[in-house]
Amino acid sequence: MDLITLMLTELSSWFVPHLTFIASTLVLTLMAIFGARLNRAVWVLVRGAHFIVRTLIFVALCVLAYGAAILYLIPLVRRVILTAGSLWLGMLVVAAFLLLGLLAERRSRKG
Repeated sequence: MDLITLMLTELSSWFVPHLTFIASTLVLTLMAIFGARLNRAVWVLVRGAHFIVRTLIFVALCVLAYGAAILYLIPLVRRVILTAGSLWLGMLVVAAFLLLGLLAERRSRKG
């Protein structure tokens, strides 16, 4: 049992110095997977609007929604990962990337 605990703690220690990059990757990958769906939903809402209005709405979406997501979600995801503690942090990161891979694969099959 001590060997497993030691291995999990060692795995976590590899990830801790890179948590900001890990959180960034998780958030940005989620945005890449689901951003097209959000863009499509906004397009349906503004489809009949004038070109200038549509353009301003999409600029606002990119600047405000995506910008705010990057700014506020990355530190939040980093804090959530840190709550796992030194024993489970590494496994949480590996599981999160596996889950993102499955989501991306499922999304790519849908088209």
